[in-house]
Amino acid sequence: MEDPDAIVVLAGGIKQDPSGRWVSLDLSEGDNALGAPGGKLRIHAAAVLSNRWPQVSVVTSGGKGSDVPEGTPEDRPPLAEILRDELVQSGVSVDRIILEQRSNSTYQQLQELETLIAEKKWKQVQLITNRYHLARLTAMIEAKFPVLAGVAQPLSAEEVLIGADPERWEILIIEAYESAWMKEREMKEAQGVEQIKNGTYQFR
Repeated sequence: MEDPDAIVVLAGGIKQDPSGRWVSLDLSEGDNALGAPGGKLRIHAAAVLSNRWPQVSVVTSGGKGSDVPEGTPEDRPPLAEILRDELVQSGVSVDRIILEQRSNSTYQQLQELETLIAEKKWKQVQLITNRYHLARLTAMIEAKFPVLAGVAQPLSAEEVLIGADPERWEILIIEAYESAWMKEREMKEAQGVEQIKNGTYQFR
């Protein structure tokens, strides 16, 4: 496979760690209650791919975000900055990272990505999300972003990580996807896919 022009990390949910720093959510039941879980896995997967393609740009995507618990402080940093800081902590050089800070949902992230691809004249990008989100993301691209369909390759962070280090990741991921909370989230994602296909989905 040819090297991509960019690695794009879609933002998930966020929380504050004990020190007060904003971070991506883990793939856990507790973090599932705070928003889209597993963003930390997206960071780890992006770091793996960044090492594989050391000259490739890395896009972190997200503004303030809409999938946050009620009462989340409004003065929180943009999601793109939170992801950038986590990537730098994971060893990705800051000068490779492009911030996209206008989007607040998956749909808006795809809108902004379409604009960025046109501006940069990219021919192929790797689009990192979580396994449970992959079908809805793909359906959204097929329904609303035909240009992206030939350029953006959605990737499951879980598969990237299991492929890179199965001893560290495989059991953790299997246990998460066998859990009742993940089955419920997957059911909601499947409902979203069905709504996209039958034309009732609310894109916003």
